[in-house]
Amino acid sequence: MTAFSVIRSAVIPSAGPIQDFDIVRLDGRPLLVCVDTVNGVFLWDPSEDRWSRHQLDMPFHKDSDLRFTEVLAIGAVVHNGRIVIGGGATHQPFAQWDLGSGAVRVFADESHAGLGKSLGMELDGRPMLVGGDSSTCPRVRVYDVERRELHAELCEHHFDGLGGLTSGMLKDRPVLVSGSWDGSAVVWDLRERRSLVKFGRYVGGLQGVGLVPVGGRPHVVAASRAEVVLGDPETGEWGEPLAGHDGEVSAVRLTELDGRTAVITAGRDGRLLMRSLDSV
Repeated sequence: MTAFSVIRSAVIPSAGPIQDFDIVRLDGRPLLVCVDTVNGVFLWDPSEDRWSRHQLDMPFHKDSDLRFTEVLAIGAVVHNGRIVIGGGATHQPFAQWDLGSGAVRVFADESHAGLGKSLGMELDGRPMLVGGDSSTCPRVRVYDVERRELHAELCEHHFDGLGGLTSGMLKDRPVLVSGSWDGSAVVWDLRERRSLVKFGRYVGGLQGVGLVPVGGRPHVVAASRAEVVLGDPETGEWGEPLAGHDGEVSAVRLTELDGRTAVITAGRDGRLLMRSLDSV
């Protein structure tokens, strides 16, 4: 049996509950960038339980006929001491902003599908933002934040929109894990830009994925509705469901806190739970 303990809990100061979030470290502290169900973007400092709201400029180029901002999926990184975010939604393709000023860094590409999921990560020391389509046969795109250009475009195995993205190391390989609403999951090699492991479809679809050390080696942790499940990246097989979330899970992320790996889940009830995965 897996032992969970709540480390921090908070409620977003918004008219809508949390839809998605990502984690950055700035000046040694973890900060959570959250988006609610009504396109509000917030920053939460868990060490001081302090929230701030941020306004984003319109993500379409001035020559575009589209004049709206819709962000329901969000990823974040730190570049030159500033938080840079990437995001979008079903009707808005991926775009990038400077969080502090709200200015657009990379405009939305209208030839791309709307966004299902976004993630911030590092690849060989370089900050990257990842976007996964909300469409059928979705594409996963990895963007170099400093160069403001596309690093990789991945498309294989998924047949519905992206519900989860995470990054990490598998042995000596930097990898990306994507999970789909159709229940499929893929582990991608980011240097070789190809798939390494394909998981079978998990009933209920995947709303979030992560990589967590269990028994001395990494496992995929996935959220499916109100369940949390571990998968073995060496075999591509899912295990039995673990202790569930209180209500439907909308997103899952991992971070380090007090020397422990914390699994953070967001629920439709507007709550954030930080839980320590002690043993399996």
